[in-house]
Amino acid sequence: MTDSDERLLAVAKLREALRGDLDHGDHAHPHAGLVENPKHRSTLSFLERVVDGQLRDTVLGAAVLDKWTTDAATDAVFQGNGSVASHITGITEQDLSANALRLPMQLLDQLDNNDAPAFVTVAGNPNTGKTNTILLLAQLRALDLDDLLVVGNINAEFVDERVASAHDLAVTLLEYREEPKFVFVDEGSTHFDSRTNRREVATQWTPLAKRFAKIGVDTCGIIGHTGKDLHPEVKRLTTLGVFKATKRRAEFYERWPADADFPADQLFGGDLEDLEKSPVEYDPNDAAPWSWNLRADLFAEDFDWPELLDLLRDRGPAK
Repeated sequence: MTDSDERLLAVAKLREALRGDLDHGDHAHPHAGLVENPKHRSTLSFLERVVDGQLRDTVLGAAVLDKWTTDAATDAVFQGNGSVASHITGITEQDLSANALRLPMQLLDQLDNNDAPAFVTVAGNPNTGKTNTILLLAQLRALDLDDLLVVGNINAEFVDERVASAHDLAVTLLEYREEPKFVFVDEGSTHFDSRTNRREVATQWTPLAKRFAKIGVDTCGIIGHTGKDLHPEVKRLTTLGVFKATKRRAEFYERWPADADFPADQLFGGDLEDLEKSPVEYDPNDAAPWSWNLRADLFAEDFDWPELLDLLRDRGPAK
């Protein structure tokens, strides 16, 4: 088994532990393997002896242990630290009950979407970290899927293939059709504006998006500003809506009605505070270019995927 396989297995086991599917093991102290600072470890071990190993039964002890467990486990998920994640799977479900730890697993469940492509629509005020949120979701999905290819229209170190048009996107998706892909388009408020690009979205995006499942697209994200400027089809396809009011707060929703300015059916019991900043380096002033140049009626003829790819390469983008 490779290091990557072990990491993914550890993360998968962590998900099972969070759901209560795994039994816990025996540990010297509840903080074993979780607290890096030797002074903090010594202090906690001393307190364990003072209370006869019942530190978790005290209000202060439970709060302290929950904090360290949550921090260590969340870092393990986002950083792919297999050894820490594997260790944490041995802790009881009660120890792993913090909302901050359950959130990544709940988000993964939303992105799983019953094995169908997940469509994530992010909207919100300017400079509230909408692109950051998409990158966080892409990183999270990469922990759960081996060889995930990230395709987007911005320049970022986590983006494997940058595309700047509908034609380029179609070619890239067909070139890598056997690999799972996380696709996102930034500045969707402009590129998917229902007033200026209504026909282009309907004739180019929708036919392609409805075939995502057949060409390996796992998740597709569109980043806009408000529901007023997004094409109805973008909202209609949404399986996870996100609204960003501030950089540190996010609201997650189950769907986005095509005729609504705001998503509906809030998830996770309310707003989520203290959303982490993605460690991915990217330019927040990136223009995120995009052009609608996919040839019309692309799927009207009876081509298999390799033939369609050859056709796109030979004919090039529409003028």
